[in-house]
Amino acid sequence: MIHDFFGVGSVTRNKDTASYQVTSMKDLLSVIEHFKKYPLRTRKQIDFLLFTKAYDLIANKSHLTDLQSIVNIRASMNKGIPERLALDFPETKPEVKPEFLLIQNNKLFDMNFWIAGFVTGEGCFFVKTSKSKTHKLGLSVGLNFIVVQNIRDIEIIEEIKSIFDCGSVTISESSGIVRYTVAKLSDIQNKILPFLDKYPIIGEKVKDYEDFKKVSDLIADKSHLTKEGLEEILKIKSKMNFNRK
Repeated sequence: MIHDFFGVGSVTRNKDTASYQVTSMKDLLSVIEHFKKYPLRTRKQIDFLLFTKAYDLIANKSHLTDLQSIVNIRASMNKGIPERLALDFPETKPEVKPEFLLIQNNKLFDMNFWIAGFVTGEGCFFVKTSKSKTHKLGLSVGLNFIVVQNIRDIEIIEEIKSIFDCGSVTISESSGIVRYTVAKLSDIQNKILPFLDKYPIIGEKVKDYEDFKKVSDLIADKSHLTKEGLEEILKIKSKMNFNRK
């Protein structure tokens, strides 16, 4: 879908993953122009700005006489440079990172559709079952809508929580992630599902979303308290996310 949108690059498929790659300088320009028009809202924006700086240097042939400048930029991007490259370029000084600007107002930007796209990439729909002595069938059933992001983008997660007006945000310092979770059934049914029905996600994750909705309906009408209903929920759960064939 992304490949079709840009009309450039190539897609490589492995067993469980697929990657989209653009390497041609000419083709990269169309990608760069797109994200200049529609700015990135997470701190990946910083890597993009560094990327465009490196692109300009290469386009101007500067890399032929000053490769060190490219390496300096590379050292500030993503996870930095590998050890072998650092050994080859001992004078490397990471490029000063540009300031991150959280995009708030842009006439070309619709926050609702942006959230739908963000959930498509970073959201998860889980059916949670736990052993329970207080439930006749021995299992309790619940739903979790989760969005996970690097802790550096906590502002984005807090903004999403504010827009949905429900759920909680938790931070894991050890793993460096921030997690937005909605587990209350009424919030899922009255806020999350109506939003994602109006601003739909795309791709394979749609299948998990549809299953998530089915289980939501089964829980709402108390079917999870019956043997037949619980079996149906467990069957749906067994085919969601990484278990989907």
